[in-house]
Amino acid sequence: MRAPIETSKVLDRGGSPTVRELLSSIVFNPSNGMISLNGDRIVMQRTAVSSLLRRELTRMLGTHETRIFLMRLGFLSGQSDARFVRASWPNLDARDAFTAGTRLHTFSGVVRVETVFNTYDFRKQKLTAEFLWHDSAEAAEFRSSNRPSPDPVCWTQLGYASGYASEFFDTLIVYKEVECAGQGHSNCRVLGKHADGWGASDPEVALFRERIIATPEPASSGPIRKAGVASGEQSLGGLDRVLLAPVRTQLDLLAPMALPVLVSGASGTGRSRAAGYLHNASAVHATEMRRIFGAQVDLELCMEIARPGKSAKRKAGGETILIDGVENIPAEIQPQLVRSIEDGILGGGPRIIALWDESRTGSPGLSTELRSALSALTIRVPTFAERAGQRAEIAIELLPMIAGRMGVESPALDNSATKWIEEFAWPGNLHQMRGVLTTVLAGHAGKNRITGKEIAAQLSRLADPPAIGGQESAALSPLLDNLMESQTFSLPDFEQSIYRVALERAGGNLSAAARLLGLTRAQLAYRVNGKHEKTA
Repeated sequence: MRAPIETSKVLDRGGSPTVRELLSSIVFNPSNGMISLNGDRIVMQRTAVSSLLRRELTRMLGTHETRIFLMRLGFLSGQSDARFVRASWPNLDARDAFTAGTRLHTFSGVVRVETVFNTYDFRKQKLTAEFLWHDSAEAAEFRSSNRPSPDPVCWTQLGYASGYASEFFDTLIVYKEVECAGQGHSNCRVLGKHADGWGASDPEVALFRERIIATPEPASSGPIRKAGVASGEQSLGGLDRVLLAPVRTQLDLLAPMALPVLVSGASGTGRSRAAGYLHNASAVHATEMRRIFGAQVDLELCMEIARPGKSAKRKAGGETILIDGVENIPAEIQPQLVRSIEDGILGGGPRIIALWDESRTGSPGLSTELRSALSALTIRVPTFAERAGQRAEIAIELLPMIAGRMGVESPALDNSATKWIEEFAWPGNLHQMRGVLTTVLAGHAGKNRITGKEIAAQLSRLADPPAIGGQESAALSPLLDNLMESQTFSLPDFEQSIYRVALERAGGNLSAAARLLGLTRAQLAYRVNGKHEKTA
């Protein structure tokens, strides 16, 4: 049995500022009701508030998105605290300032941090660390209710530790919780490493790079714009900025209007991004945007849409409901939704943004009445085939995002690669471009630029390769040149590579891959020698 922890050891352990010094820096001013820590205002609240927030977020967003939200919140908080320590104690040794994170974390009351080991080198941007977290506030709810979680639950604290360390190392440091009291362990155990130390394909590192640390680009300089539009501008990343360029003027015009918007176009053109921009640019204090898939629209949602809001004169900036795949709304529900949308407009209900895939046909489809109710404000996002002169620019913005997810350095495109990308029509739009660039990056070696031959080799696997310069079968020529030079061409191997690419594009689904190739499932299964027979 472990001996009780001596309070003095916790209060005075480590360098400055110690927990005792942090305590002495707290001031409560009864005249204005403010609490400050070394001059910065802080607030005090019960842990039940955080538990309630977590439950409400999970109810509205689901577990996955809630985890991302809380980890990002923790990451930003950790970064902020690192800057606070540097500013408040400017003469601190860098090592003390860095390790102050563990003391500040303990001082916050959310967990008691015990260092197992913490080895680091600021100059080389290297870190390996292990900590035990005792009495975690995030894990307490699961532990006390005797309903252990199947996965670690200290999401905000993981984000905090990663954000604090990343700020000091000026590179991404990722902490993982390998044991959690919320799972039934005696305490929480976390490991920290430089992002690259976890491996190029690590899913948690990819999550951090794509969702946790991704920050919007600053708003462009120029004349002062309306607050809502400026907010939408700040929400745009580089890829969004390029994808939405053809419809930005329309988006800025429609964003402040508290009316339904029908966003049409094919899958992969950027319709969801357009909807997100509309919501973010609708007002300064926009709340949440709920995503509902068309097949899930029911009478209960219709009643919610029709229910009067807090004010009959509703202003943009309230709740937004995004209906994804409006053409899939059950036919018997569509007339009720039409009436609900009309009642919601008059009564101050939520704003409706509907995504319509105009290329989809068949039942139930979008009725004339529902289309009329939604299409007073309409935006059509053009396909990549209609975006001549812009396709290479999209690829240039997309490439670093894919490379970051894969954990590799992003190479540039040479002139011939840019030409291949620009000349291809990309019937699958962004999804197809992402798939091709991902495959190219996976096989790209070294730090040299991506060449036209690499792009052409992947495009040649598609059903409709481009013809550059009017030369027949130009898409296959570079590939065949390479094969002839290597003198190792094997038609069976080439066929197998086509089957593998089809399976990759279909996410491992054998039936979907067979449809891409114009084969039956049994034919494809036979041709890949039964290796994927168990694939759904």
